[in-house]
Amino acid sequence: MAATIAFTSQSAVLSNDAKVDLDRLAKNLGDRRPRLIEIRAYAGSGDPDSRKVSLARALVVRSYLIDRGIKTRIEVGAFGGDSRGGGSERVDILVPNS
Repeated sequence: MAATIAFTSQSAVLSNDAKVDLDRLAKNLGDRRPRLIEIRAYAGSGDPDSRKVSLARALVVRSYLIDRGIKTRIEVGAFGGDSRGGGSERVDILVPNS
């Protein structure tokens, strides 16, 4: 896993800490130039709109990385709560085979 970005409940707004983490990741990815980045977003309340929130989170992270010059293919997945217990209000960024 390249990074995990935390969000507040039912929000898709990037915190200043998240932006710092994404800036660092964008620099690292720009240097490495991977072929693929996977963004997996989770929103874990019992609210029926949880998948919409997780999709909004994935898209805001994707847009932020693109704005920072990442030109790699980015796949997005939006999910409800995570059964692994890793915290549901987050976005995981993975760089497979790199």
